[in-house]
Amino acid sequence: MSQQKPITERIFEFLRGAPQGDFEGLVARYPEFTWNELYLEVSRLNRQGLIKITRGVGIFTIQETPAVP
Repeated sequence: MSQQKPITERIFEFLRGAPQGDFEGLVARYPEFTWNELYLEVSRLNRQGLIKITRGVGIFTIQETPAVP
């Protein structure tokens, strides 16, 4: 039986493939998580400064923030 990757790891995996991805694309790529689970984790990562949320009209994008040395 394969072990499922944690939600945070999946979000960063998504961002490595699309450095600035839309949230709906994230939800579509990982149907094993609910929209709410992904939203809560994206929100938490944003508050920690690990990702940036950009809100547009009817859509919002997420991107990983640059690592600070």
